Amino acid sequence: MNMKNILIVDDDPFILESVGEILIENRYKVYKSSNGEEMFKVLEKNSIDLILLDVKLPDRTGIEYLPELKHFYPDISIIIITGNAEINDAVKAIKMGAYDYLKKPFKGKELLLSIEKALKWNELLFRNENLQEQVEKDFSFQGIIGKSSKMKELVKMIKQVSKTDSNILITGESGTGKELVAKAIHFSGKRKNNPFVPINCASLPETLLESELFGYVKGAFTGAYNNKNGLFKVADSGTIFLDEIGDMPLSLQAKILRVIESGEFTPLGSTVVLKTDVRIISATNINLRDRIVENRFREDLYYRLNVVNINIPPLRERREDILLIAQHFLEKYSIKMNKKIKGFSEGVKEIFLRYDWPGNVRELENAVESSCALTTDEIIDVKNLPSHLFGNIMRSNRNEFIPINRPLKETIDYYEREYLVQLLKFCNGNVTKAAQIAQIARQNLHSKLKIYNINVKDFRK
Repeated sequence: MNMKNILIVDDDPFILESVGEILIENRYKVYKSSNGEEMFKVLEKNSIDLILLDVKLPDRTGIEYLPELKHFYPDISIIIITGNAEINDAVKAIKMGAYDYLKKPFKGKELLLSIEKALKWNELLFRNENLQEQVEKDFSFQGIIGKSSKMKELVKMIKQVSKTDSNILITGESGTGKELVAKAIHFSGKRKNNPFVPINCASLPETLLESELFGYVKGAFTGAYNNKNGLFKVADSGTIFLDEIGDMPLSLQAKILRVIESGEFTPLGSTVVLKTDVRIISATNINLRDRIVENRFREDLYYRLNVVNINIPPLRERREDILLIAQHFLEKYSIKMNKKIKGFSEGVKEIFLRYDWPGNVRELENAVESSCALTTDEIIDVKNLPSHLFGNIMRSNRNEFIPINRPLKETIDYYEREYLVQLLKFCNGNVTKAAQIAQIARQNLHSKLKIYNINVKDFRK
């Protein structure tokens, strides 16, 4: 084990001497300073692992130094040394990023235990960051996470098309991450240092969408008090992303076709023709060929937009990516909510892998965020999941009438038996996973199965 470097910052010579001796005896390398100025000189010249920082210093308080230390030296653990009068300050310091505080007078064992825990925690954080970097390196490209063969093919295609200027049509169900793919194409291509400008074609009425895309001149309409550049001008030399292109009005489709064919457009209220050099990436979750048959989408525009088609598979068709993506979101929201959530229970993993995810990655992210918000433990459990994830377990009985001509006890027993049957089907007869989902003891579940004469072997594949 490498010797750790500890800096003691205190204006009391006795503390500096006595604490220093304890640390040296326990094979720590010790640095000392009596004020903030000396502290920063030590930090500049040496690699420090942990700081013991007194609240009361002659120039400024240790609390006042804390934001500066966390900003410039985020990897150093900090333990606050405090007297009785400054306990509130010490608690405040913990919220500001200090690992722990020690109240004077403290014992040597108490000091060493706190230091040991702080250093171990910092080491765990370092390992986790390295692991996350490795995961991102192995299974992520420009934020697109996946290890399935379909996602590997998708990433391969993105890398190929990013080298060209061809227009691209991205297709896929809602929530699959079409804008993320568009960004990956742009930011890994030769236009990456120029603007990426997205717009949702379904979110704006026709007149507003036209003015957003092509801009307008002063006086073009009521409220046009100044000239405004359109997005095709803003995105010049870069990429414009037209999301939900299938909902664009026909009148605007003709103008988009003109931009593609000539690189020219005219702002609203103007007679001046402007030029632009943009790559167009468009996306849709509907079948544009159906829109062509319905005379709601121009066939000539379709072929100009669809030079290269990239289809994003739904999450249910790449189930081996589900837990990897879920872990990514878990780490994201665990940090955002200042929680220390490590992972998912086996029951949660089972549900994640079996659920069809009609809302795709967006729905998975929402489920993980919701679960992070609701848990107070280190592991996300079944009880923390949104209730709609269990909707497919009892789907077969959704339209069944409640038999009100039966006694209440008999009716409850009937539905309890039906619940257990559907639950075992869901878990392929795995009693442990079924008990986790039902949130009852495994022995209790076995007793109920015996009462209702349910044989788990009938559900095992």
